[in-house]
Amino acid sequence: MQRLRIFGIALLVALVAAACGGGSDDDNTGGGGGGSASAGEGPLAEFGESTDADPALIEKALGPVDPSDEDSWNIILASVARANQDLDQATIDKAMECWNAQECDTGTGGDVVMGYADGGGDTVNVWRAVSHMEAILQALTYEDIGTIVSTEANFDPDPAVHAQQIRFLIQRGVDFIVGYPDMGVAIADAIKEADDAGIPYVSFSAGWVGLPDQEGALTPGEDYLTVVGEDLCALGKSFADVLNDGVGTGEVAMLGGTPGNALSLGWQRCAADEFADGVDLVNPPANEDSTTGDTSWYPPAIPSVYQGLLTTNPEIKGWAYEYADGMYIGLQTYKDLGIPVKNLTVALRTDEQNLFCDWADRNEPTYHIWYSAGGNFQSRVGVTAAMMSINGATIPPEVIVPHVMREVTASDCDPNRVNEAVSGTSLVPDPVMQAMFAG
Repeated sequence: MQRLRIFGIALLVALVAAACGGGSDDDNTGGGGGGSASAGEGPLAEFGESTDADPALIEKALGPVDPSDEDSWNIILASVARANQDLDQATIDKAMECWNAQECDTGTGGDVVMGYADGGGDTVNVWRAVSHMEAILQALTYEDIGTIVSTEANFDPDPAVHAQQIRFLIQRGVDFIVGYPDMGVAIADAIKEADDAGIPYVSFSAGWVGLPDQEGALTPGEDYLTVVGEDLCALGKSFADVLNDGVGTGEVAMLGGTPGNALSLGWQRCAADEFADGVDLVNPPANEDSTTGDTSWYPPAIPSVYQGLLTTNPEIKGWAYEYADGMYIGLQTYKDLGIPVKNLTVALRTDEQNLFCDWADRNEPTYHIWYSAGGNFQSRVGVTAAMMSINGATIPPEVIVPHVMREVTASDCDPNRVNEAVSGTSLVPDPVMQAMFAG
């Protein structure tokens, strides 16, 4: 697994320093007075952004990654620079107001109206709740953003519900939309309507509105502003590498999210092609345009997917999935079926703490978990990309977020996390998490 590791913190700091250029100690204070970002003289200064990101926050959000291409990496640096927030209580209160309300006034008097369109929702999935808050906190660092309008489809299986949320934002007159398009090409018409109305749409978490070769897919950079996220094929190959090395020979399974979403489809396509001889995928997709192991990332739907796979394949030795909390939920099925959690390798994208703490408690030497990063902060990147576009910047069609696989250790369990299903890599400060979940 050594080939999956990247050189480490020292190299990361050097690369970030090289990318940042000069800087100053001036601050741009956002709404409520609690958010700040250095107004350094980096390559994006003309668009109101600094690339003087704290290397510790880069490490927290992404791990010891190699930077992606320069255009993408500078936008990521600018986004993380704004995430370096020392929040006062007034700003926390304002963030909570915006998180709880469909529409809020940020208090800055700015003319820009931000739209947020989530195919999930704050009450149905913790990851979605945290990503929403990341976007709100990012918006509060921009004095020009005076209003935030949020919608959520709560994983409704009807694409029309998701499309209507976007059309609502268009009718409301938002200036840009950040969101995750769970339904992919099924809501392409609504997203194209936003673009036609002059409203930039930015998807995060590799939320392609259809992969490039899919029928009906939209083209980022033409039909919508950009897609923020990992190189999905590289992510799938990383998952396959983990299982190839950890399983050796035996049965493995792949799980995904909402049917039709491009994140699952993108990595599953490439992972399925990379499994070694002797690694047997028990649930191959029906074709190259379909996903397998669809869980909708919805906790009540997850156990039945595990039940179906483990009942017929109790010897599964490896899982690939984007969602650590979903894997944690699936472990209950092991208990229900009397299957020991042993001789098991898991490749994941996110890093919810409940799974990692459960792993530490089990202390089972034949059970290994590898993960990349929670990715919640990508919604921040979406906000910054949209605001840069409004300020005249040319945004690449793909803002590529680099990734690296890391093996879980006992130090990855934080038993004091205010909510056990929150990713350890989120950039939402602890006082905000406390306000979100302690009640």
